[in-house]
Amino acid sequence: MYKITWDKETGGVQLHSRIVEGTLGISPRPVFFEELDLLGLDKLGWTYPQAEEPIMWAVNKQYWYRGVRLFDAKGANIYAKPTLEMQPGIEPMDLEPVDVKAMLRRTSDLMFVLENEAIEFIRDTYLAYAKANKTYDKAEANKLDFEAMAERVEKKSKQRMAVVKQDCDSFDIMPLATAEKEGKRVLLSTKIDRFIASFSGGKDSQVVLDLCTRAIPPTDFEVIYSDTGYELPPSLALYKDVEAHYKQKFPSLRFLTARNHESVLNYWDKIGTPSDNHRWCCSVMKTAPLYRMLKVEGNKQARVLTFDGVRAEESVRRENYQRLGKGKHTYIYNAHPIISWNSVEIFLYLFERGLPVNPAYRSGKARVGCLICPFSTSWDDMIIQEKYPDDLQPFVERLKKYASQVKILDFGHFLSERKWKLKPLGDRKQKISKVQFQTGVSPLNFMVEITDAKHSFLKWLPALCSYSIKNTSKGFEGELHFKKNVFPFVIAESGGKSTLEVKGSLPNELVYLLRRLTYKTAYCVQCEVCEVDCPTGALSIVPQITIDKTKCIHCHKCFNTHDRGCVAADCIRMITDSERKINTKIQGYKKFGLRDEWVDEYFIDPVEFWKDNTLGTAQVDSFKAWMRDAEITDQKNNLTELGALMRTIYAENPSLFWEIVFINLSYNSYIVKWFCNNIKPNQVYNGKMIKEEISNEGFSGSITTVGNAAIALCDMMKKTPVGDECLQGMDLGREGLRRSEYDDVSIEAVAYSIYKFAKERELSMLRVSDMYNNEAEHGIFKEFGTSKQDLLRKLRTISAESNRVLVAELTMGLDHITLRNDLTPMKVLKELTK
Repeated sequence: MYKITWDKETGGVQLHSRIVEGTLGISPRPVFFEELDLLGLDKLGWTYPQAEEPIMWAVNKQYWYRGVRLFDAKGANIYAKPTLEMQPGIEPMDLEPVDVKAMLRRTSDLMFVLENEAIEFIRDTYLAYAKANKTYDKAEANKLDFEAMAERVEKKSKQRMAVVKQDCDSFDIMPLATAEKEGKRVLLSTKIDRFIASFSGGKDSQVVLDLCTRAIPPTDFEVIYSDTGYELPPSLALYKDVEAHYKQKFPSLRFLTARNHESVLNYWDKIGTPSDNHRWCCSVMKTAPLYRMLKVEGNKQARVLTFDGVRAEESVRRENYQRLGKGKHTYIYNAHPIISWNSVEIFLYLFERGLPVNPAYRSGKARVGCLICPFSTSWDDMIIQEKYPDDLQPFVERLKKYASQVKILDFGHFLSERKWKLKPLGDRKQKISKVQFQTGVSPLNFMVEITDAKHSFLKWLPALCSYSIKNTSKGFEGELHFKKNVFPFVIAESGGKSTLEVKGSLPNELVYLLRRLTYKTAYCVQCEVCEVDCPTGALSIVPQITIDKTKCIHCHKCFNTHDRGCVAADCIRMITDSERKINTKIQGYKKFGLRDEWVDEYFIDPVEFWKDNTLGTAQVDSFKAWMRDAEITDQKNNLTELGALMRTIYAENPSLFWEIVFINLSYNSYIVKWFCNNIKPNQVYNGKMIKEEISNEGFSGSITTVGNAAIALCDMMKKTPVGDECLQGMDLGREGLRRSEYDDVSIEAVAYSIYKFAKERELSMLRVSDMYNNEAEHGIFKEFGTSKQDLLRKLRTISAESNRVLVAELTMGLDHITLRNDLTPMKVLKELTK
């Protein structure tokens, strides 16, 4: 919140309410003697005391002492400590600790304002909802779910509604704009069942917990620590110390520990490792156990208000957080009392209040998180290996086991360069369920066969809709009662195979839900995540999956909790897709990229071209491979139906032609798909870098082949409009190529891309957010880096066309896209280019 400068006299920092001379652009962190020992500074002739106070400060990896930059730390990984580069003229010296008491005196006035504002926010938020609870309990008329009512009114009126508390101790629903204009207190819920302070062992949650004890009666909130199974040993020890400290001051304050019923390594074996684009461990190991613990009578999910330590300084995403808002799960609300604090203010508060500093900070970690994490850094790996090697070892051994199964030869490089975070790994020797959707007797039927399903269809069927059922000699048959319609179904289970057939003209929504039911049947490992979203307490996951039919309202929130409706299903998909990628051969392009002049010559006469052309033999072979992957020609090098259409498009709208080509290549070409998923917008790249990145991921094919494909990709960027017009490879000369966001994608290509995306996932309905999830491997964002704002604008245009090929519901926070059953990607393209 405040601006920071060095205080050379105390060796600490000063706070300012405005920018002054010497203001730092980045908040520094205190550096203690433990970190200096780990860096080996004492072995280089430097002396400093083993003091409780910090010795100096660090800005990223620059180390500052009393306003002077002494040295930088360069490099570091799990196997190597960093090297220290001294600034010019710096020689070993005697270092004195920061005069913390003097620093605190000089910053006390501004810190007083900061912490009291936070206390007031916590107290005001607590009192507002505590009073709302009393009003709610007092009047029977208020035993209504006003929030649900507000949502229903929003859908009908198409304007934002708000739940407000009236002066007469009652609630009302009114337009949000009206409530704000009249100065009404807008509530997130008409009732909060439990107030909690979430404790992680980190400095931010320590501060929030202490602030809560100064603002809320200890009988009215609880402290919950989430033990994820990844916890650092000092974090676990600190939690016990913190509990003892506050228990002595506030005996009535409750401390609870939330844990998943399974260990994190068991989940690694079952569903694979987390990766940087699929970090399932937070939802499975932290969030779900936490909120599962907070159930109320009848197994219903409580309405919980959590005071947490989220700070905007920590990420760009958090800068946009509201200070009070809804969380990720139903009925979970988050308050961020210190959202605007910087890390210096956090440490000043800890020093001022005499609160213990987690030893991991003293060793040099900027953030206290997990033992191993795809979002941490090589610096973190170095510290963990140095300080807690025995705790880290089981995770390293698992990674080594999984890496050997996919033939990664240099595991040391794979681990030290953190290549493991780029792709999900798992135990390839386990038995993985296989799902195969089929066309039934009638093309309108839904039919699926699962081999080695984890569960019976009957486990999850009660969450779909009400139904009647009876036993048969081969299994079960019955009728689904879905939205006033009846659909006969048959279930057969034998020989390790389970089949489900639903007959009739099924609506898109039912097909969508049946697919998700299928994935949960095939893959569910009872990770607890979907149970948290059940609003009525009908769903229970542990010790076995049970759905109380008397409580289930068929809201389908358990089917929509994650991509594919199941965390495990999506994890397994990523592992099997990764397996397919590893075994993919990418021969065919040689070193030649697709070229504009080749296409121009080919479309003059597609038949005669193969008999007489200006290309060399190797170029012809490359051109054939590119054209097949672009879906313009078939395996016999004849024009496909799409190819014939593309020939016309090329003559009339060449920009659209190249957009469609690149979309298709992102599905059919290994090297293009890799490019779309790994080269980020505004990133500079070249063939050598791509070759190294792919080979370090454990690609089992020839590295020479990889290098050739990478060269061919870069050649295509230079020789076609995909590079300069579509901004996927702007030529920077010796620097390489730069990929940029392309927000000028034609609406025809957008519609084609959406239908292609839906076809790949076998969907008839999807959300805009589906294409911007980290897990998505396709979609307009991965293909062109197109911004969500531009996509929304184009969807509104497409939805308003007379020949509407899709319906986009984009108001009131909705981002739903409904597709037409009679259209395919090619038919959409044909429709829009008439």
